[in-house]
Amino acid sequence: MEIPELSRSISHEDLLKLLCVARQWLHSPSGQMLLESQRTILQQQLESCFGQHLVQYGLLPELLDQQRSVLRNHWRLEPQAGQGGLPVDETSWPFAPHSLDVVLLHHGLDFCLSPRSLLREASQAVRAGGHLLIFGFNPWSCWGINHFVCRDWFSEAGFISPARLTDWLELLGFAVEKRVDGCYRPPLESAVWLQRCRFFDSWGERHQLPGGGFYFLRARRQALGAIPRRQRGMAFPALGVPSLVAGNRRAHKRDEP
Repeated sequence: MEIPELSRSISHEDLLKLLCVARQWLHSPSGQMLLESQRTILQQQLESCFGQHLVQYGLLPELLDQQRSVLRNHWRLEPQAGQGGLPVDETSWPFAPHSLDVVLLHHGLDFCLSPRSLLREASQAVRAGGHLLIFGFNPWSCWGINHFVCRDWFSEAGFISPARLTDWLELLGFAVEKRVDGCYRPPLESAVWLQRCRFFDSWGERHQLPGGGFYFLRARRQALGAIPRRQRGMAFPALGVPSLVAGNRRAHKRDEP
């Protein structure tokens, strides 16, 4: 599936097209394999998270629908209106600082204009001791080959390495508690061949190899020094969403050291 007329300097309009194509791909055999593996991992890792307020943002807003009982208050953020979630600018979330217990970025950093800005915005909303849960595509995997050589949506997605993301999290005051890799099978279009390659997943998961098609990071905000006082009242005091503007996602990701 190819993306029509996407330039290297992607605008917000192009980003929405890219996100639409990627969401359609989730209905393919490879997409269903990805979601099945990620839901299993998420269900296990949410047991280590505590609190009342959770926000999810990214590729599949419905990823947590089956686990809504984990935390009492649950919001979905969307980069555009009309998708069933709260439309927001990726660099301006309507939540007070340190007001959320868990923030889930489901490939949100792979589909944004500025990964570092989005990560900074998401991290500011997490309270001390709260968790940031991140799913990302692994560039150092068989899935990453599609990112570098293909012309479909894989070539336009972020594919930020887990090592670089770990460095960013440490600068923001987070410590990575857990990393899990999944989908060691290549993203084949044939359901028959995916089933035949199932032993790749069994072998990779058994030995906990770092070469999965995606990675999951569970990072916890460190409580160093004084613990920020939680503001009274609602987690989002105002829902005035600023207008969405175009930007250069590729420049942010590819030009940084």
